[in-house]
Amino acid sequence: MRRAPSHLPVSVLIAILAFAGAHAGCLVRTGKPVFRPDTLKTASLAELTAKLEALDEIKTTRSTVRLQLSAVSEDRTEINEYTEAGGFILIQKPEFIRVRAEFPVVGSTVFDMTSDGTEYKVHLPTENKFLIGSNEFTTPSEKRLENVRPQHIRDALVIDPPLEDEEVAFMRNVTYGAQAYHVVSIEKKGEQRLSREIWFDRTALHIVRQTIYERGGDPVTDAWYQKWVETESVPFPGLIRIDRPKDGYALRVEVLKSGVNGEMPAKAFVLDPPEGVKIERVGESSLEEPEAAQ
Repeated sequence: MRRAPSHLPVSVLIAILAFAGAHAGCLVRTGKPVFRPDTLKTASLAELTAKLEALDEIKTTRSTVRLQLSAVSEDRTEINEYTEAGGFILIQKPEFIRVRAEFPVVGSTVFDMTSDGTEYKVHLPTENKFLIGSNEFTTPSEKRLENVRPQHIRDALVIDPPLEDEEVAFMRNVTYGAQAYHVVSIEKKGEQRLSREIWFDRTALHIVRQTIYERGGDPVTDAWYQKWVETESVPFPGLIRIDRPKDGYALRVEVLKSGVNGEMPAKAFVLDPPEGVKIERVGESSLEEPEAAQ
């Protein structure tokens, strides 16, 4: 058996590399998109806006869910996934939300949180801590779990039509690989800045993504939607992934069962601190002494 030479003259190597570079295109297989352009659905900006307005028919939702929380490192190179938990999510427009997660099997509470649109409350039993803060306070904590806020979840799960301080700006078409989208941009009135982007898949015209931007133009929420179903004649996503890049966490929400526009008692959104829990007012420097629930 003949042996290949252990090395080649530099001139030969240069010639081989030059040949490979010149003919690289001949060695690459060009894939074709899985869709044909003539199968794509097309909608006008007015039609897509009407789809958003139709979602406003949902006034309340009551969902049994499975939650998977992930903490993401600041440089986004490490992901720590927490144990999957069951629970429920209650929403009542315009701003009320209640989210409760429970450990599997034992049923003890992972977290319980609520917001009325102005203030949020979060109970973390494993840390014997009860957080109270303003929805306007946005400085993240180094503890990723404490950055999970109910209003973040509400803003992702409820795909609002243009709000009073928003207006539809324009639509563009985007193609990523084998996927094609209509992207609707919504701006803040009078500010000429992007508020939200809503992506519609052009194979079915379902909403697949919503990105929410802060005043400086950075994304604060990136939500992805899958498995749309009709719930009481209203479209509803069965799987949602919420990414909060600045807060260092992501939340996967799988909807196991949902009901829409049912009666929602006011006490459903009441969350009081349990007896003996430490109350921390987020944004303030001091901790209050433990107090009994009223």
